[in-house]
Amino acid sequence: MDKINRESYPNDPYNGRSFYPVGDGDLTNAGKKRAYELGLLLRNKYHKFLGDLYYPPNVYARSTWVTRTKMTLQLVLAALYPPAEIQKWNSQLSWQPVDMIYYPMDEDDLLFPIKCSIYHDTYKNVIQNAEVRKKIDQYDNLMKMTSKYTGTNITNLLDLARLYGVLHSELAMGLTLPNWTQTIFPDGELLNATLLLFDLLSVLLNRLINDMNKMINGTLHRKINLFSAHDINVFGLLLALNVSEQHLPEFTSSVIVELHERNEKYFVKILHYLGIPPKILEISIPGCEVLCPYDKFIELTKNTTEIFKQSCYPDDQKITKPHISTPFDSKK
Repeated sequence: MDKINRESYPNDPYNGRSFYPVGDGDLTNAGKKRAYELGLLLRNKYHKFLGDLYYPPNVYARSTWVTRTKMTLQLVLAALYPPAEIQKWNSQLSWQPVDMIYYPMDEDDLLFPIKCSIYHDTYKNVIQNAEVRKKIDQYDNLMKMTSKYTGTNITNLLDLARLYGVLHSELAMGLTLPNWTQTIFPDGELLNATLLLFDLLSVLLNRLINDMNKMINGTLHRKINLFSAHDINVFGLLLALNVSEQHLPEFTSSVIVELHERNEKYFVKILHYLGIPPKILEISIPGCEVLCPYDKFIELTKNTTEIFKQSCYPDDQKITKPHISTPFDSKK
């Protein structure tokens, strides 16, 4: 298991169970190891490009407010930027602090897109669409059934997705799930309902495109952006790229977006790190080759990005007060 389950439901047979000394929702040792290994993979793959030194202007690292995503990012950074000889400050600790930021959940409309006003309005309009409403209505019986067994009122796709997350975490922890889950989880209606919700979440792509535009225009000089978020972000980004498969991302699953320059022309390459197993796949966007010309990439993704370009990806100055985190930060 990679994390201790934070959320639960009233009739959960494991309510009140202690997993001391791991806090609720935090990373287990297996999760820490997996996150660190992702950092090592990135270091090995991009060593020549990144160089040996950690230089703050070259790196943008951002997490959600959630404890486990902050821990994951800290572990990735620890493996990605071990101190070079000139940066060593402790002979007994091969580690250096690397700057990272996060925002309160109610201010983070990039990694918690439900907080974005444009997204929220669009989402409300979409779920009232007759075709989408028909898809949602097919899960009415599932909502009634899960409400009965969980002891809580499940009325929408988000409730179902949260339940899926609870069961997924408990299964990963080696716990035996109640009999009523067997017909709907891990495959079946509960997965399908969760995928339908995730299908509406793809805000992050705008931010990535904006940063690439700045790199091409020479207004941004940075080597790497790192975003530590959730399965819903990974799946939403894959959907925005039209390359998702019908399964939920595993622990440490990641989307890697590379910007290449060749003979003064720019290209985009998409990689999907599966997490479990620790394997990288090259992704071809429908209508383009693996190394996709930048202009063509923009054209192929414009249907998604046009919806949110007004305000859903914030430049950081739009949010009032970022929080700076270190590996010793205890805020939640």
